[in-house]
Amino acid sequence: MRHADLPERWKTKIREYLIAKGETRYHTFGASDFPSDSVVRIRFEDGSTVDFKHAFVLKVPEWHEVAVFKQHCGCHLFHLHDELDLVIGRDASTSSA
Repeated sequence: MRHADLPERWKTKIREYLIAKGETRYHTFGASDFPSDSVVRIRFEDGSTVDFKHAFVLKVPEWHEVAVFKQHCGCHLFHLHDELDLVIGRDASTSSA
């Protein structure tokens, strides 16, 4: 989903995140917020998985939600529960040998 389509609570959470990082000019993310070597993998209770490269995550346990943000593919919201396995790592294909 595009930033404009996010629920207002998430727009507020993004502003809080950016302010905590010291960013006060913008209300959305910039290119430097998306690590080029990151991989976020979500494993669901049925065993299926999804990988997001060049992404980062914001978890909001009190809402039981996790958001995966991609620079060009928008935001993906997921229900956060005990069976959701969230792994944040590095993309081995981008590391130099």
